[in-house]
Amino acid sequence: MQIVNYGENYKEPCVLLLGYFDGMHVGHRALVARAKELARGRGWRVGIMTFRSSKNGGQIFLFEERVHIFSELGIDFVLAAQFDEKFKNTSPLRFLEDLYSSLTVQAFVCGEDFTFGKNAAGGISLLKEFSAVNNILVSVEKLVDFGGEKAAATLAKKYLDEGDVASLAKLLGRKYFICGTVATEGRHVGRKIGFPTANIHLSGEKYPLKKGVYAVSAVLDGKTFRGIANYGARPTFGDGRVVLEVYFDGYEGDLYGREIAVEFDAFLREIQKFDSAEQLSAQLTKDLEKIR
Repeated sequence: MQIVNYGENYKEPCVLLLGYFDGMHVGHRALVARAKELARGRGWRVGIMTFRSSKNGGQIFLFEERVHIFSELGIDFVLAAQFDEKFKNTSPLRFLEDLYSSLTVQAFVCGEDFTFGKNAAGGISLLKEFSAVNNILVSVEKLVDFGGEKAAATLAKKYLDEGDVASLAKLLGRKYFICGTVATEGRHVGRKIGFPTANIHLSGEKYPLKKGVYAVSAVLDGKTFRGIANYGARPTFGDGRVVLEVYFDGYEGDLYGREIAVEFDAFLREIQKFDSAEQLSAQLTKDLEKIR
């Protein structure tokens, strides 16, 4: 997949999806399906706009994680912008002119609540007016209902706050996941009690999940392994840092320094402080029985 920075030229005829696409929920997936429908048989590429940095209050999926999802969905290129002062002060009309001058846009696809430009002053009417003058198709899609609520990033963040990864997976159209590099440093306490773990330190840009112990899974060396993940502090060992610490059931390889994607299947329990490593080991054994 090609990544095009906002303002760079991309001259292939394309359909461009407009929005932030932080969580890539079922509403966003409906927009992608519509864009692919418009492009089919016309030789147009499908592009999607998103931001490298956090727009407001943390990202459900980091930029690199979103690129992974976009690739899964068969999108051809990503238009990547920085939500910086220059971008925030771009007028609505200038935003559209910048897209028109740098891309060969044949069609725009967006949700009916899409706004753009400084102070979000631009809306669907301006998008349609600009597109009509420049012979660009516009497809404005209705918002997707999810259990009586609007499918939206705010709802996804509510599920993250609650640790409800099962409902979150339904909203997203796939399991929630965290990508990261397995840390090479550490005290290897898990290995000493029979549960060697892969530790991933989390970006401050990532919207936090409820702290707790989760059933997870990951594809390692071409095979899917289930596991137990502690998301948060490790109070038994006096470690207050927020870390994703995962034990993969049956995996015996070396993950240090490797990039992995950990998918969340279910919330198991709250984080507990145990009086000894032996008590922790006994609890982890019980957790394993649940995920098996």
